[in-house]
Amino acid sequence: MTAAGAGTGGALLIGIGNPLRGDDGVGWHLVEGLGLQRHQLTPELAEAVAAAERLLIVDAWLAPPRSPCLLRPLVASDGWERDTHRVAPARLLALAEQLFGRCVPAHELLVPAFDFSWGERFSPQLRRQLPQARQLLRGWLREGAAPHA
Repeated sequence: MTAAGAGTGGALLIGIGNPLRGDDGVGWHLVEGLGLQRHQLTPELAEAVAAAERLLIVDAWLAPPRSPCLLRPLVASDGWERDTHRVAPARLLALAEQLFGRCVPAHELLVPAFDFSWGERFSPQLRRQLPQARQLLRGWLREGAAPHA
């Protein structure tokens, strides 16, 4: 597995969610052709994270109405988790550091999501968020890390 997507300059992008559950698939949609697409973060991703120069995790979040997209730093957290098949973004960073000795600069891009029903279509509310999400993603790729949302 390569750490970097096409043209991402050593960055690892991971879009998470379920593309068959409406807005939940926005992470997959935004990183298509640029990075990895996963239903959830798993411990096995720690090696790819450690090999990257930097990390961006893109995901949907159940947001209050009129919430903007959020681009924020991730900090490694060694918290205990009951589920050994998936991990939180902060825990994935901690695993990369524990297992491979590297904690890379990381951010998460959270896109407000409103409809998680079965289907591959985004809600009108989420579609209105896509230009801002794309702009934040492009800015992160270009500038490296500065969150602006």
